[in-house]
Amino acid sequence: MITGYNTDVRHGNRIYHVQTEDKGLSNPKIETLIYVGGEILDSYRSSYDDLLAAPPLSETAIQGRMDEQHRAVIRDIKNGKYDQTPPDPMEQQAFNDRPLDQAILEFLQQEGEVDTLELVLDQPLKPAFGAPFRVQVAARLCQSQSPVAGAEVTVKLVSSLKKAMALASGRTDADGRFAGDIQLPPSQPGQCAVVVSCVSDHGFDELKTAVSAV
Repeated sequence: MITGYNTDVRHGNRIYHVQTEDKGLSNPKIETLIYVGGEILDSYRSSYDDLLAAPPLSETAIQGRMDEQHRAVIRDIKNGKYDQTPPDPMEQQAFNDRPLDQAILEFLQQEGEVDTLELVLDQPLKPAFGAPFRVQVAARLCQSQSPVAGAEVTVKLVSSLKKAMALASGRTDADGRFAGDIQLPPSQPGQCAVVVSCVSDHGFDELKTAVSAV
């Protein structure tokens, strides 16, 4: 499995989180998910069975397919494919085939009237290979600034050439805070970054910082 891509795309008054990943040789598909406010807005899946049928399999070829699909989805967003529709059609769609309370919540989220989760650094991340560093983040609601307790936090080292490595995980405390001491390996091939992600019932957010050499 090859390390994927995560990109935040601002278009209009919305932020779209685009995530593309390789599902692995046992399920040779490239999946791209589009999130808005922590909810999946759309998804794309493409197969690379054709690459398996013509060995030897090249990770560079898979990476190229991932990059192409990821860029195509971002291009669709910027070209307005997911722009909000006029009020009446959107309201009609929001209330079709779903429980009333769920439909109301989704409609308000689309209108930006519901608080969603955001992840904030207490201090800048300064990851360097072979050196320890500390992660201190706070999970809060973007409008009310209220802390989000019990949110799941994951810290990973991602590389353009290797599978992601889990570094730490846990949940935010009663004040919405999470802290952990991280030790990076001496080196890692490819372009590398530390990714801190957070998820709760209020949504999803992610922070990414490139890793520097000591």
